[in-house]
Amino acid sequence: MSDNIYFEKMHGAGNDFIMIDDPERRPDISPRLIESLCRLHTGIGADGLILIQPDDHRDFRMRYFNRDGGEAQMCGNGARCAALFAYNRKIAGKRMSFATGSGDIRAEILDDGVKILIGRVDRVSGSLKLEGSDLKPWFAICGVPHAMLLDEDVRKIGGERFLALARLIRNDRAFAPEGTNFNLVTVRGRHSLSYRTYERGVEDETLACGTGAVAISVITSKMGLTSSPVSCETSGGDILQVEFTLDDTGATDCHLSGPAVVSFTGTIPVTGYER
Repeated sequence: MSDNIYFEKMHGAGNDFIMIDDPERRPDISPRLIESLCRLHTGIGADGLILIQPDDHRDFRMRYFNRDGGEAQMCGNGARCAALFAYNRKIAGKRMSFATGSGDIRAEILDDGVKILIGRVDRVSGSLKLEGSDLKPWFAICGVPHAMLLDEDVRKIGGERFLALARLIRNDRAFAPEGTNFNLVTVRGRHSLSYRTYERGVEDETLACGTGAVAISVITSKMGLTSSPVSCETSGGDILQVEFTLDDTGATDCHLSGPAVVSFTGTIPVTGYER
């Protein structure tokens, strides 16, 4: 087993990841190493790290780790990057299926990006009561939990104000013990919205969130404000396209389409990298 690991730095609409092909399921890719690699300034820098591992029943298994080294069940933009990474490395064809912690994903490589079938959005609920606050966010599960509030114009809210609001909701007792991701949303029209996301595990605002785009599209549709398909403008300026079919508890046949880009490649020495 080599001490050097090949990686690709990728991003999906500005949501960036360290991609590693891990056919041997290396035990030395530890949470501490992942945190060191994702750290800004002293590491490669990323919102998360993705391992592509063998799977007995699908083309591969995607394991997603947040910037803090903790493993999460799912990442929508990460899944799209994983699909392109696997296709480029001939692990899978243009159409593929792969396993994640929240279930199987089907993906298709397009001329201008990647489209994934993300499955269900469930447990949609509104007007949740928070401890010590008059805020009443909506909530849904899209592989991972997402809370949402509406705002007149998310582009005009300052960074510190957004972070203070996001951290208040992310850590509220209503979402204990794991906490929740948070999205602030402006509905632009029947089929368009803008949003900003705070991601748990990154513990900061990210330029985009794929599962967040799907969750808020379904929530705003349940509110009667949008309908499928919904174009979601990220805080980084890219557009993620969401399609779905509403049902009693959320939505099914949820698709997420958007860009996936290789930023650069390199190798990392495992020994001595942990900081």
